Amino acid sequence: MTAADKNRALDRNEAEWVEMSRAAARLTDAQLSDLLRRLRERRDRAQRLIRTRTRQASREGQANIDAGAREKKAQLADAIQRAADEQKRRRSSTSATRNLKAAVERKAEQTHDGIPDNRTAHTDPADTPNDKIAPSGALHAEGMRAAISRSTGDR
Repeated sequence: MTAADKNRALDRNEAEWVEMSRAAARLTDAQLSDLLRRLRERRDRAQRLIRTRTRQASREGQANIDAGAREKKAQLADAIQRAADEQKRRRSSTSATRNLKAAVERKAEQTHDGIPDNRTAHTDPADTPNDKIAPSGALHAEGMRAAISRSTGDR
């Protein structure tokens, strides 16, 4: 299939967008996102058209030979892949650089080498977290004593 035959499947805007996807490296991030959005919309529209025509052809008992719409969808899918690869490349390179710069800044802000200033262990007993409650088990024992006296009498 020649280049003229391939371009015949696309309308003027779609052909322009496919060409833009070939030069995606020159586009800004906003232009690239917008291009991807438009290409995906047109690809989905072509896919719906193919499904509709296939459904109609099967109802009428005819063979569906819709090469033009299928070619359009294939070209748009290729353009989407090129633009998405460029967008992924940009995101991976900028995020890695950004993460590296942030790590270097955090490392520079650290004033110690990870060793605590005081090397003595804390040997005192642990503080009671809440002094208003009874020590562990006391309430349980009190409750059991009352329950035993109600059920069987004092022991």
